[in-house]
Amino acid sequence: MGIVKDYFQYRIRAKSRHGIHSPFVYELVEKYLYQDIDSNISKPIEEIRKTLLKDSRSIAFEDLGAGSKKVKASQPRVKELAKNSLKPKKYAKLIGQIAQYIKAQNIVELGTSLGTTSLYISRLNPSAKLYTLEGSTKVAQIAQQQFETLAARNIELIIGNFDDQFENLLKQIPAPDLIFIDGNHTYEATIRYFDIALNYAQPKSIVIFDDINWSEGMKKAWAEIKNNPKVSISMDFFYLGAVSLNTDFTKEEFTIRY
Repeated sequence: MGIVKDYFQYRIRAKSRHGIHSPFVYELVEKYLYQDIDSNISKPIEEIRKTLLKDSRSIAFEDLGAGSKKVKASQPRVKELAKNSLKPKKYAKLIGQIAQYIKAQNIVELGTSLGTTSLYISRLNPSAKLYTLEGSTKVAQIAQQQFETLAARNIELIIGNFDDQFENLLKQIPAPDLIFIDGNHTYEATIRYFDIALNYAQPKSIVIFDDINWSEGMKKAWAEIKNNPKVSISMDFFYLGAVSLNTDFTKEEFTIRY
């Protein structure tokens, strides 16, 4: 019941665009997040989602993070992974639309899973380069098949442990405009990845975090991230949280109804 109570409290605090006084956040919500996207972008991805949700293949699943509350088997079926790990359309598009809004050219996703969120980011930002990291080889192979199905040539998939690959990648690529952290859902790992991100992000970057209310550890991590002196604006969408590192903005916190 904890998550239900947390969501109820979020709904009480959350503001629509009319209660947002930051021009940056208001424009993001008004022109992007409250707008649907072209069905030519979303329909092929949703067809892939439907296929994955029917896929009965069992695969070796290397879970290098905090684990799933629902996926317990070491060889789950693809459809079980899809049901429990794929981001719903509204949140996948949110990430892609934030990237659109800031005109991101270099994007890093920590946690590919089966690839549908990557595809939303890719198709909403066709001129950007998306680097996406996945810890499980078999999961990454399925994601790569989806990228090839939709000819998503602006995606580069890296396989390996995040603790080894994340900083190594950031050392080799241009400073990212947007980083999406959807990996090891523990307090320690989330703070560690955020600290690494701060060392390589450019001054106006946005960092997005998945499952900020997933556990007490994630709530603690989100609270610390919001209060970090390098963070200006924070945006709480309940299931996702986003922070701006743009020092031109006054430090503010927004809980946004979405």
